[in-house]
Amino acid sequence: MAKQNKKGIKSKMILERANTKPDVEFHYTPEELVKYCLSLLNFEKEDVVLDVGAGKNMVWYNNIKIAKKDFCEIELGKDFFEYKEDVDWCIGNPPFKFLWKMMEKSFEISNKGVAFLMAIDGINRFTPKRLEYIKSKGFYINKIAIVNCKKWFGRYFFVIFTKKPNNFFEWSLLNYGDTKLNSEGKFFSSQP
Repeated sequence: MAKQNKKGIKSKMILERANTKPDVEFHYTPEELVKYCLSLLNFEKEDVVLDVGAGKNMVWYNNIKIAKKDFCEIELGKDFFEYKEDVDWCIGNPPFKFLWKMMEKSFEISNKGVAFLMAIDGINRFTPKRLEYIKSKGFYINKIAIVNCKKWFGRYFFVIFTKKPNNFFEWSLLNYGDTKLNSEGKFFSSQP
C-alpha cells in the first residue's frame, strides 16, 4: 500500500510540473553567488575567460573583471559546442543535462582552468573513469567551495579544476564488488 501511495505522489508531482509554466528567472544564478565564486579564481591580466552558458542575463560574463572575455549562449546565437577558440578559463553554471558534455569540451579548449557551479548530481558524475579522463587532459580538482542557494534546492558546489597536480581526490578503477585479496593481502580484480 505504501508503494502505491509513493507512486501516486510521484505521478501527481510530474503532472503538476507539466501543468506549470516554468519561471525562467528561477534558473539564473544569483549575482551575489556569482561574485563569490569568481572571487575564488585568480585570473591573470592577460587571461581569456569564457562564460560557457551565459544565459540572457549574462550574470557571470558581466561580473568577470578582466578585459579578455567571451561568452556562449545558444539563445543568443553562440553555441558552446561550436566554439572554436582556445581560452585560459571556462567558467559558469552549465545546464544540468549538459554538464558532463560541457565539462569535456571545456577540458579540450581550456589552457589553465575550468570552474563550474553544480549540484550534488554533478559531483556524483565524478566516476573513477571520468576522473581518469579529466587527469588525462591535465586537470585536477583544486578546490570545492560549498555554497547555499535556497532560491534553488539548497546546497551547491563550485568546483575548480586547474593544471596544478595534487592529491585532493583519489580513486580506484576497480569494481570492489568484483575483487579479491591476493596472498599478500592486496586487492586484485577478478575481471579479465
